[in-house]
Amino acid sequence: MKLINKFLQLLFSTKLTGVLLLVFAVAMAVATFIENDFGTETSKALVYNAKWFEWVILLMGVNFMGNIAKYNLFSWAKAPTFLYHIGFIIVILGAGITRYRGYEALVTIKEKETVQKALSIDSYLQVAISNKSQKQVYPSKLLMMSKLGTNYINESYHFAHKKLKVKLKEYLPSAEYVLKDSANGFNYLHLVMAEESQRKDFYIKKGERKNLYGVTVAFDTPLKQEGEIFVIQKKGVYYAQFPEVTDYFSMIENKASFYPKDSLVPLKFKALSTIKEIPLVFNEVLENKIKKLEKKEEDRSVKNPESALVLEVSSGKEVKQVTLLGGKGYANPKTTLYINGMHVNLNYGSRPIALPFSLTLKDFVLERYPGSESPSAFYSYLDVIDKNKISSHKIFMNNVLDYGEFRFFQSAYLPDESGTILSVNHDRWGTRITYIGYFLLALGMVCSLLWNIKWIRSLLKIPVL
Repeated sequence: MKLINKFLQLLFSTKLTGVLLLVFAVAMAVATFIENDFGTETSKALVYNAKWFEWVILLMGVNFMGNIAKYNLFSWAKAPTFLYHIGFIIVILGAGITRYRGYEALVTIKEKETVQKALSIDSYLQVAISNKSQKQVYPSKLLMMSKLGTNYINESYHFAHKKLKVKLKEYLPSAEYVLKDSANGFNYLHLVMAEESQRKDFYIKKGERKNLYGVTVAFDTPLKQEGEIFVIQKKGVYYAQFPEVTDYFSMIENKASFYPKDSLVPLKFKALSTIKEIPLVFNEVLENKIKKLEKKEEDRSVKNPESALVLEVSSGKEVKQVTLLGGKGYANPKTTLYINGMHVNLNYGSRPIALPFSLTLKDFVLERYPGSESPSAFYSYLDVIDKNKISSHKIFMNNVLDYGEFRFFQSAYLPDESGTILSVNHDRWGTRITYIGYFLLALGMVCSLLWNIKWIRSLLKIPVL
């Protein structure tokens, strides 16, 4: 009992309050410097989302609750102090709801386009496993990768009485694949795709196939599969077979034509096609190359450089290594590998989030300063379609759209000015509770000033201390 009493005295002591507040202040200051030098994700990994920081905040909340009872703050005389304590506790509660229930995302919409999904701000490890008879998609694993210290991934997945393990071998904060000349190298088919107005370069090794945003391309594989684009070389000429009639525009010949369905025809390089609403260009075939993953020098002008996870994937007696490019803000195609009789799809980056309603961008307006190319303002005119009900809204920098549990902010626009990028915040209750806490803290400050006024003290019968 004595030990418990000593523990409670320490837990609710003003000394612990001071220590926790000092640790909290120092942590926030350090996190600011880390974010400035190493990025937001590193500061989250080391401070904001770290377990030790959550424990500091939790202990502060418990300490404040204990002090309310310890010092009997339930009186008019101590009302300002009570408001400070209860306001801080409510802020902590709101922060906890935001941390575990809220999320932030981005919505990219082109003019006249309708979307019903957002893309998470944070990055995740996404895993799906299948065989001939069944498929299972596993909950996404939130990843906070740090440029400082060590990173850790050790996940296990159970599927069809088999166990799959995924471990991190190496993390590269900024990385890219490069092709280098080699006398013993391989041939690679270079494709260029555009996903949400961003250019993506892909290299498919001869004898392999890749699924790129739902489009499967096979390059000179032994067998052709149904529904894929099949590219093969015959007597020095490259031919392609498409699963459906596909229009293209040849930039070399400056003419439009089409690929017939299920017919092996000469492939037109540097010709723009649209497949499953995704622009695709077969750029060239690179010969005698070796593809290597290299660390890139940090470019401060690039806000979110593409990073890489080198993972060790094992099941039974099989062990394979796979590299995933992606990270915060990237939604790259899934990487597929076959191990222990299972097809495993892996993805590293932002995850899609389904919205309970649809958004249509009717018009996007960009205004510039007179005589300048610098933008002065931009506006998005949106229709929200929710259960056959349509409501129109205008969003700009200082005009936020609140709809249900979502808040939409005008964030940026597409490089070709064909659409808008909206920031999404889904944290109605966390935000409201936190604001209540801020209000009580402000009210406590006001009361602490008023309580020193003589006539107010006499009115409330507050004794002079």
